[in-house]
Amino acid sequence: MKSIPVNELPIRSKKEIAEGVGKIIHFLHTGQRSAADLLLEELKVRSLYLEEPIQHALLIFAEEVQFQYAYDPWHKVTQEVEAAADKLIENLGFCPPKNER
Repeated sequence: MKSIPVNELPIRSKKEIAEGVGKIIHFLHTGQRSAADLLLEELKVRSLYLEEPIQHALLIFAEEVQFQYAYDPWHKVTQEVEAAADKLIENLGFCPPKNER
């Protein structure tokens, strides 16, 4: 796990978390559990310096990803994982992509 500076600007932390969400979804889709777990732990530490709603949304996202790894051996991205990711991104102050299905 890389070191996270305590004095990091909140916007930089939020940007790193948002990018991490994308990477974790990729890891989930490709079955790279250890990489996803390491990144989830890093994001949890990074969120300690941010607002409580962000911390809460990150924990929900992490639980959804870890549940999906345990539940589905093919590690597909479910609607629950997608919804948790969207909520976290919204709490970070970014707009998730519009669902164009």
